Amino acid sequence: MESCPLYSATASVPTVTLEEAAPAIRAIFFAHRFAIQEEHSLPAFERHVFVCHNTRPADAPRPSCTSDGKSELFAQLQQLSKAAGLGSTVRINKSGCLDQCEHGPTVVIYPDAVCYGHVQPADAAAIVEEHLVGGKPVERLRLAEECINTKTCPHRA
Repeated sequence: MESCPLYSATASVPTVTLEEAAPAIRAIFFAHRFAIQEEHSLPAFERHVFVCHNTRPADAPRPSCTSDGKSELFAQLQQLSKAAGLGSTVRINKSGCLDQCEHGPTVVIYPDAVCYGHVQPADAAAIVEEHLVGGKPVERLRLAEECINTKTCPHRA
């Protein structure tokens, strides 16, 4: 049996305390953890678009954004944003009640914090082209500041 030139039974092995080894162990741990996260991470979206899908009975005291839980508006926003090449940077989501029922259908875009009201499927192209692609909110669809997140909106019954 041949002997290994790098190892011998009489060679001394350096000893290291845990305190001395800790920085190297931490570095290896974090490098491995971040490599795993990077490999399995979801794409970072630049914008999230929430389209209200709330449905209420016909005799409810407040209106609904959809009458049947379906939304042509949602479908239009999805199709047009994908066609504009925004599939990996913009996420179009269905949402529950956005508490802007009197202004429905409503759409909210984050992180811009822009609230749109009375949005129809025909408005989807303007939202995608002007806001999501061009970066400028569609002013004719924006809700008035005094109507957002308040119980005293003049449009509430």
